[in-house]
Amino acid sequence: MRKSGIVVTLVTLLLFSILPVLQASAETTFRDVAEGHWAETEIYTLVEQEVLNGFDDGTFRPNQAVTRAQAAIMLTNALDLDTAVAEPSYQDVEASHYAYDAIAAVTAAGIMSGSYNQFNPNQSLTRAEMAAVLTDAFSLEAAGEASFTDVADSHWAKDAIDAIYSNGITEGYQDGTYAPSKATTRAEFAVLLVKTLQSGENVDNEDLASLLKEVYANELEIESYDFAGDLEMGISLPASFTDVDPEFAMVAGVLEDISVEIKNGTYQLDPMQLEMVLAVTLGGDMNVTLEMPIVMTETKMWLKMPNSPLFPLPEELNGKFIEYDLEELAELEGQDPLMMNLDLQTELAAAIYDLFFDHFTDGFYEQVALNAIDYPNSIDAKHVVKFELTNEKLEEFLTVFIGGFMPDMVDLMADPEFAELFGISVEDAELVKEELDALQLELQTVLAEIENVLNIKNFEEYVVIDRNHYLAHNQFNLDLEFAFEGETMGLVINGDQSKSRINEEPNFSIGIPDADSVITLDELMEIEY
Repeated sequence: MRKSGIVVTLVTLLLFSILPVLQASAETTFRDVAEGHWAETEIYTLVEQEVLNGFDDGTFRPNQAVTRAQAAIMLTNALDLDTAVAEPSYQDVEASHYAYDAIAAVTAAGIMSGSYNQFNPNQSLTRAEMAAVLTDAFSLEAAGEASFTDVADSHWAKDAIDAIYSNGITEGYQDGTYAPSKATTRAEFAVLLVKTLQSGENVDNEDLASLLKEVYANELEIESYDFAGDLEMGISLPASFTDVDPEFAMVAGVLEDISVEIKNGTYQLDPMQLEMVLAVTLGGDMNVTLEMPIVMTETKMWLKMPNSPLFPLPEELNGKFIEYDLEELAELEGQDPLMMNLDLQTELAAAIYDLFFDHFTDGFYEQVALNAIDYPNSIDAKHVVKFELTNEKLEEFLTVFIGGFMPDMVDLMADPEFAELFGISVEDAELVKEELDALQLELQTVLAEIENVLNIKNFEEYVVIDRNHYLAHNQFNLDLEFAFEGETMGLVINGDQSKSRINEEPNFSIGIPDADSVITLDELMEIEY
């Protein structure tokens, strides 16, 4: 979705694109997985992600063949499959079976199936079957790159084996064979499952920067999509603020618990049109939800005010949309008319994204497992990228921001293509960069001052990229604590947004309001409200 001003673009960029992965240490250790075991990392990765937990005697049994029941459990946990599904009706899997729920889940998901009403839960999973279930579970695609000497063109699992080879999950054996009929060991399955979860992650920082640039460039060119999301926000004020006045204390209680649900969102690029319903819930003693339909084009926005017993509307406003002329508002605010040029905004946003990824990919962005966060099952995810800012990373971030990103940003602002937007000349840009150089010399002092005030408890974003390299889902988590004069204030923001029906024909359920359902700003000013 495009923004209506460069300030919003910059804030969105800095808040939703700033985000090394915290590596948890496994508390569980297996006495038969010695330090340095070839599958040690992958086994404990799955333990940390609660995908597997080994046996009651403290062993993992890495060389033991993985059974179909065990594979079903690991796949169910790795994919967080729904287990509240129809009974699988296998004659050899009773409801009391330890893997009953997982077998039901993988069957319902079409990942594993039995034959002749038998699932054969204790049967070993062959390497051919393993390739098939991983391909089905993660929608892997074959590219015709595999050429194993023991996998004929007529082999039933040829495409699946080719898919896990083409996606860099397996290389087979050194003698050029794959051994499709060989039983898969538990260690092998753990390694291949982790590689599948992390498929596409083996890119260096330069490739990751290129990927992010491509994705965000695509973001600006999407023709249409539906979207939905949730936002939870809390602002905790110091006690000295809330103790002043009971009414202020009530407002403070509301600020600590605000949630916003974005419903029925639809966007179209050309001609630009956007609509959604914002359901805002105010917590605290108020505990009320207000729904506000919003429609927007390139030049106008319409907002229908909610009618609530707590906020009653005058009769003239009830059921009406308030119409805002964005061009007139921009002129009233002294905003340059060029700021309304969406094509120019798109070029500027793309240039800023490129600058940001050039400077911050190395050391900040990192790809993580496809199951690192929850997102809609309908998304065909190819990469999940995480960016995190911590107290320990703050000095590095500010060094790059002041010494690298901002000087380049100033040059961009002074570029003839964008200079009129910002009202900045080449000479102005040079003066600003001199000030940035001076600020860089005082970085330690600035950092100490910031650290005395700011505590970053959590600041991260996850971006889910689908196989068409669109940003299909993002999740943002912010938890900051500010200290001043012996008191603290907190800010918590947790949100996510998903896209669907990308580049399909948009279905606008609200539509542009007709004249009879609209009140202009001038008419609004005449209403006693």
